[in-house]
Amino acid sequence: MLTSCENNSGSDESSSEQEIYKNPEASIEDRIDDLLSKMTLEEKAMQLNAATIRKSAAVEEGVEPIEKSIEDQIKNGIGFIENTFDERRPEQSVAMVNSLQKYLKEETRLGIPAIIGTECLHGHAGRNSTVFPTPLAMASSWNTELLNEVFDVIGREARARGGHEAHTPVLDIGRDPRWGRIEETYGEDTYLVSEMAKAIISGLQGGADGNPGTTHIISSPKHFAGYGQVEGGRNFAATPIDAKVLHDEILPPFKAAVEQTNALGMMASHCEVGGVAAHGNKWLLTDLLRDTWGFKGVIVSDYNDIKRLEEFHHMAATPQEAAKLGLLAGMDIDLPSSSAFQYLKEVVEQNPELEEQLDASVRRILRLKFMLGLFENPFTETEGVKAFIGNEKHVALAEKMATESIVLLKNEDNLLPLNSKKIKSIAVVGPNANSDEMGTYSIENDNVVNILKGITKYVGTAVKVNYAEGCKIADFTKVDGNDAIIEFTEAEESNSIKKAIDVVKKSDVAIVCVGGNLKTAREAFYRVGIAGDRSTIDLLSNQKKLVLDAIATGKPVIVVLMGGRPFAIPEIAEKATAIVNTFYLGQTNGDALAKVIFGDVNPSGKLTISFLHSAGQIPYYYSMKGNSNYKGYWETPPAPVYAFGHGLSYTSFEYTNLNIEKEAFNLDEAVNFSVKVKNTGNRDGAEVVQIYFRDKVASVTRPAKQLVRFEKVWLKAGEEKTLTFSLIPETDLSFTGVEMKRIVETGEFNLMAGSASDDIRLEKVFSLK
Repeated sequence: MLTSCENNSGSDESSSEQEIYKNPEASIEDRIDDLLSKMTLEEKAMQLNAATIRKSAAVEEGVEPIEKSIEDQIKNGIGFIENTFDERRPEQSVAMVNSLQKYLKEETRLGIPAIIGTECLHGHAGRNSTVFPTPLAMASSWNTELLNEVFDVIGREARARGGHEAHTPVLDIGRDPRWGRIEETYGEDTYLVSEMAKAIISGLQGGADGNPGTTHIISSPKHFAGYGQVEGGRNFAATPIDAKVLHDEILPPFKAAVEQTNALGMMASHCEVGGVAAHGNKWLLTDLLRDTWGFKGVIVSDYNDIKRLEEFHHMAATPQEAAKLGLLAGMDIDLPSSSAFQYLKEVVEQNPELEEQLDASVRRILRLKFMLGLFENPFTETEGVKAFIGNEKHVALAEKMATESIVLLKNEDNLLPLNSKKIKSIAVVGPNANSDEMGTYSIENDNVVNILKGITKYVGTAVKVNYAEGCKIADFTKVDGNDAIIEFTEAEESNSIKKAIDVVKKSDVAIVCVGGNLKTAREAFYRVGIAGDRSTIDLLSNQKKLVLDAIATGKPVIVVLMGGRPFAIPEIAEKATAIVNTFYLGQTNGDALAKVIFGDVNPSGKLTISFLHSAGQIPYYYSMKGNSNYKGYWETPPAPVYAFGHGLSYTSFEYTNLNIEKEAFNLDEAVNFSVKVKNTGNRDGAEVVQIYFRDKVASVTRPAKQLVRFEKVWLKAGEEKTLTFSLIPETDLSFTGVEMKRIVETGEFNLMAGSASDDIRLEKVFSLK
C-alpha cells in the first residue's frame, strides 16, 4: 500500500507561472485548454477510467478482480478512484486517500489529481460516519428542510474523509415492494421524489449553484432512468415503460436535479429506455440530458454496465465495441475499474474521429477537478477528522430525522403514547428487537442503539424490561451455489415462541419487533447466485404467528415493523391495537423509537409508499389511472391496507376554509389558494398537509389523483394556521399529450386538501381558460 503524506499542496511556484493549468489565477476554461493540449491520447483515455480500492466489488459484479496494484492502475493518471464501503476509521481513510493523491501528484507526468467516488445513500458509507435513516424512511418525514440539513452533514463528512463525489440520491420511482432496492427510493410519487431530490442535491453540493467548493461533494443522482420499474421487481430485469409514463412520471426528478439544483453528476441505469440500454443510449444521455436539459456535469456508469452492452444487453460484439458505443452515447466514467474503457486508447487509435468525443469527456472531468480545488490542494486535512465524523451534533440530527421518519399506522384506543409511570414491566420481543442493522449501504458504527437498548435506556430502572427473541426471520444459506431463504417451521420454533409469549404474559405491555433484515431486501448484485428480491412481501417464517399469539394474550401489544420494504400485514393490521412502521432508522433507531412510543415526540411521519394486502396486488400506487382500481380481486379489495400519505398523530387536525383565489384562471396565471389547519387535540404536533388535484376531462387518460403540493406544519395544541399555495399550470398541471409534447389544457380541475391520499378533508373546483 502507498504511504501516507503530509497535507500540503506541494505546488511549485515557478512551474505554476510557466504552465497555465497550474495557475489558480487563470480561468478554469483556460486551465482546461492548456492541460488538454499537453495530454497524450493515453492520458486522455485514463481520465475516463476508474480504479477501485474495494476489491470485493469485482466479486459482487461477476468480473475478474484486477491483479494489478493500485499504483499500476493509476500510473498514467486516472479519472476516478472508487472508495465505496470504506471499513477504515476516518483517520485511516484520510491517510489512504492522501497517499493515492500524493502518488498522482508526484509520480505521474502531469500530476492530475483523482476524484474520489463514494456512496452516501443515508450517510457516508465509511466506518463511524453518521448513519441516518434509509431513504424510504427519511421520505416519510416529508420534511425537505430537514432532509437538506441531513445531506449537508453527509456531504461535509464525506469530504472530510477525502471523498469528492457520491452516487446519490436514488431518484427511481419506487412502486414494487418485491424489489430488493425499494428501501433506497423515496417512494412512489413523482412530485414528492422531485422535491426530495432538490433538497438532497443542494445539501450534498453545498447549495443549488452547482459548486461544491472545498467543503462539499458532487451529487450523482441515479439510476437514469427507469430502473425502479424492473419487471416483476427483479433486479436487472427489462423495463418496458410507456413513453408518456417515462416523460410524466419517471424523468421529472432527474430533470429537477439538473435544472433546479445543478447536479454535477449523473449515474446511468442498469436497464434500457425505449429498448436501448441506458449506457449506450445517445438520445437519453446526450440529446435529452445534455442538449435539452443543459446538464454540464459528468455521466458515470453503474458498475461494469458499459461492458454489459456486450455481455448482457448484446448491443455490442466485443468490449471494444461496447467502449465505443458508450463513448458515443455520452458516458464519461467507467466505474468501478474500467472493464470497457480500458480499451479506449485502442478504440480511438482505430477510430481517430472519436478523439473529439474523447476530448469533450476529458474537459468535463477536468472541469470538476478544477472546481473542487484539487489542483491547488488534492489532500485532505487529517487533524480533527476523527472528532468531526459522527460527532454529537450530527448524531442528534440523525435522531431528529429518525423521530420524524416514524409512521404511526394504527393506534386503537389511544394505546400510545405509553406512560412509563403507569407501567411496571414491558416485554420487548421479536427478531428485530435486538438487531443493530441500520439499513443497506451502511458500514459498521461504534455508536448504534437498537430497539432493546433504546427502550431499556429510556425507562431506566423504573420499568422492568423483559426480552425474548421469539423467532428468527429466516435461515440464509446456499443451494447449488445460489442464495436461498429457508423459512423456519412452527415446530422448529415452538419453544422459542412459547418463551416469548410467556414474557408477554408477565409484562404490562409488549413491543413486538418484526419485519426483515439486510438479506431479505437488498441489491441483487449482478453475479449469478446473489439474491435480493422477493416474490412475496409477507413476513417470513413465524413472525406473523408471534405477533398474533402476543395479541391473543390480551395484553396491549405494539407492533413495530422494521425492514427494507412495506410488508403485507392485513391480518395484523386488523387485530393489532397499535402498529408503528420504521423501515430502518439508522444508528439512533432505539432512542428515536423510545421517544415516540413514550410520547416525548409526537409522531408526524406519513407513508410515501402504499402498504398492500399481498404481492398479488402489485402493481399498485395511489396515482394510477381511475380504471386501474375499478375492480379488486376475490381475495382483496382494490384499496391498500395503508395508503400513500397515511400516518397518525397523538393529536388531531381539522381542515377548513379551502379558498381558491377565483373560479377561473388563464393558462399563464398562477392558481393561488389557501387552507386553514387547526390542532384540535391537547398535544403539540405536526401535520403534513397534502394537496392533490384531478384533471376532470383531458385529451388522454389521466391519474385519478396527483400530489401537487405539501407542507409540514407544526401546531401547538389549539393553534390554527393558514397555509398558502400557488400552482403554475405550465409545470404543475401539464402532461404529455397525444403528439408527445408537453401541454396544459383548459377545463375543470378538482383541488383537494387532506391528511392522506385516502383522507381528503376538503375539495373544490377551479378551471383553466
